[in-house]
Amino acid sequence: MHPAKASNDAGTMVFKLRHMEVFRAVMLTGSISAAAKLLYVSQPAVSKLIGYIEGRLTYRLFERINNRLVPTEEAQVLFREVERVYQAALQVNECALSLAAGSHRNLRLCCSASLSTVVIPMALARLKRESPALQIEWQTSLMGEMPNQILSKKVDLAIAALPVVHDHLHSQPFMRGRMVAVMPADHVLAGQSTLALHELAGHALLLFRPDMPFGQLLAEAIARRGLQLDSLLSFTNANEAVALVKQGMGITLIDEFVAQDSGLAVVPLAEDIHFDISFVYSRFEPPSQAALQLMRVLQEQALRLGRSIDGGALPGV
Repeated sequence: MHPAKASNDAGTMVFKLRHMEVFRAVMLTGSISAAAKLLYVSQPAVSKLIGYIEGRLTYRLFERINNRLVPTEEAQVLFREVERVYQAALQVNECALSLAAGSHRNLRLCCSASLSTVVIPMALARLKRESPALQIEWQTSLMGEMPNQILSKKVDLAIAALPVVHDHLHSQPFMRGRMVAVMPADHVLAGQSTLALHELAGHALLLFRPDMPFGQLLAEAIARRGLQLDSLLSFTNANEAVALVKQGMGITLIDEFVAQDSGLAVVPLAEDIHFDISFVYSRFEPPSQAALQLMRVLQEQALRLGRSIDGGALPGV
């Protein structure tokens, strides 16, 4: 930094909190466009502010290489400090919210069973780090039970593996997942890079019950291809399928999140059979601040995993 510049800025904050927020978003997402989505602002606004920050600091934070933003060494050092300040700011925000809501804040949450092994635990762990005083009640629910739980105020928010259609509920998709094949590591198909549905014919197969949402999703995908795949045994949720496969009963088709935590061989399907994970909450009242905080954490998590769906801003934001 030039001496004159340093002297001029000695009594002022060059790198302000808003600068930190934008810089952090770009570092987390790796691009201007993704950072803009995360912050709910325009791409030009993010690009302009990054340029302004670099001008104020008099050194570059990112190198533009093949249309990619590559953090400089200075940016890596700065990011560690920014993250520390950001987490402290979240604690201040939590304190302010706690004072407004009383000394005890609660979040009552339900989710689809398929989200209970990876997606929701990751988010809840981060939420508790941000808000240690937050009291969380968490349970898994069938999607058919979620409307009654929300409307009777037994839960504040539901996270559903598929959109929930109900006149009195908002269902806001935010994350996309895919169905995969799961089998023992020594299965003849385990070494394939992908697996097409027709290749499952002739193998012992375990499928969701056809009256379950995931069962309907798979049944429609199979029928569209003119296939008939018979299930040796039907199950209600993906964790049951994993237990059956570990007993050597055959191959199953489940969501990628339970699959990745199963300890079994996972083979992507050649067909794109995806599902959109959604926030579900009442149309009659906005989500609580604690629910909004979890929704933000989950959106950021989806973005980091490259599975984000641009579903618009959170309620009240």
